[in-house]
Amino acid sequence: MKFLTDRNLGKLTKWLRILGYDTACHAGNIDRSFLKRGAQERRIVLTRRRDMARRNFSGRMYIVYSDNVTEQVREIMHTFSLHLDPQRFFTICLACNEPIQAVQKADVKDRVPQYVFQTQENFQICPQCRKLYWSGTHKDNVLSYLKQHNLIHHP
Repeated sequence: MKFLTDRNLGKLTKWLRILGYDTACHAGNIDRSFLKRGAQERRIVLTRRRDMARRNFSGRMYIVYSDNVTEQVREIMHTFSLHLDPQRFFTICLACNEPIQAVQKADVKDRVPQYVFQTQENFQICPQCRKLYWSGTHKDNVLSYLKQHNLIHHP
C-alpha cells in the first residue's frame, strides 16, 4: 500500500515511513496536479482538505479528519486495515522515502560520531540521499510511543 500526502500532513508522512509504508509527500499545491500524481503513481491520496472530496478523481483518496498525528495514524490504520509489522519499521528513509539498505560498518567510520561507531554494529544507508541510520535510543523511543498510545502491542 502506497500513500501520497499533501504538505500539511508532514508528521503523518514521517510516521507512515517509520512504520514501513511507502509515503510520498507532495510539496506543491493541493490541486489537480496533486491528484494526477496520486493516480499516476497508484497511491492513496491523503489530505485534510475536505473540498478535495468534491473533485473528479479516479484514484483512491481519503480525507484525514484528525489534526492530531497520533489520531491520524490510528485513523489511517483503521481505515485501511493496516496491521503494523515491527519487521517493516525503520526500513524507509525518513528524508526521501527510499528503502534503506545495510552498509558495512567500516564504510561509515568517518560519517558517524565516534561513540556511535564504537557502540553500534549495524548501519543502514539511503541509496538516494545517503542519510545514515542505526539503532539508537530513537528506535526505543518510537516503540515506546507506539505502545503508550496503543498503536502496537508486544507481549
